[in-house]
Amino acid sequence: MGPERIPKGEAAQILRLTRTNLQTLWRRDGVVKRGQHAKHHGLLHGRFRVRTDLPSSLAQGVFQPGADHPCLVRLSNGGQQDDRARDVRGMAIKLLDIPGMKLQPGQGHVREQDFVLVDHPVYFCKDMQDYMPFNRHFLPVQALRSKGASPLRLLRAVRGLVMLGLFQRRILRAARGFAGRRAGSLLALTYHSTTPYRLGELVVKYKAVGQGASAEPAQTPDGLGTRLWQAMGEGEARFTFGVVVQDDPARQPVEDARVDWEAAGADFVPLAEIVLPRQENSADRNAGAEAMRFSPWMSLPAHRPLGAINRARREVYRVMAEARGPRA
Repeated sequence: MGPERIPKGEAAQILRLTRTNLQTLWRRDGVVKRGQHAKHHGLLHGRFRVRTDLPSSLAQGVFQPGADHPCLVRLSNGGQQDDRARDVRGMAIKLLDIPGMKLQPGQGHVREQDFVLVDHPVYFCKDMQDYMPFNRHFLPVQALRSKGASPLRLLRAVRGLVMLGLFQRRILRAARGFAGRRAGSLLALTYHSTTPYRLGELVVKYKAVGQGASAEPAQTPDGLGTRLWQAMGEGEARFTFGVVVQDDPARQPVEDARVDWEAAGADFVPLAEIVLPRQENSADRNAGAEAMRFSPWMSLPAHRPLGAINRARREVYRVMAEARGPRA
């Protein structure tokens, strides 16, 4: 198992990052919106059904052979409000009725387990040393996308892109790859945790493989949500959920989220199936998708998040959630 390596000064960096990320929150129609993944396409109800044939090394935490957990799945855009634009797409999964103390600060009693995924196998930054300067210059670009155009926002966004191009070119290229795809069907995508987690004595990354039919990229600003609910009105959808298991800590490092573990030789092992029955959207579901909170640290200790990006998320997600208001 590749150990975590926490550099000196990381806690102070995470504190600065948390304060900076509070600036990404914005308000629309009286609702405080997420800084990232603000646009949701739907909140789906389903079941998380664990396989019956798991070996003891994988039968950890929520992955007890034959377990059948109720779940909620929120699908979203990473930063864009227009579904036609290139972006990263998110899949946040919340298992319900999960007993046991959780790692999320202040939420140890909550009977939930979260998995937070995107449709790209790797993150665009290695650690806080990469992420801090990128985040500072990218914030104005993010504000332009979420809050809309104004002369001042446009000027700040252009300046931010120029600074990224001059001083953070490598990370900028990686970020464009991370959020550089158009999408047609959210049910046909493959979603990845990008960051590592414990699974008992193993170290893994999570992966959910869509079984839906692929489609041409969305042609309207809300095309992804329209297609999603059209498909869900016609029948059930399924995802295969599993783990990419680290077998070589040198080639599949814990502290570098830019590394694609499967490309580096790690195997994908299916553990469960997400079954989403036929269902329809509603105002209550939209409100739930807006108000719901997700965090990798809403987790049993058996699934402890690992690595620099996850260590930053522990505090950032907590503070951002509190700033948005009470839990759903």
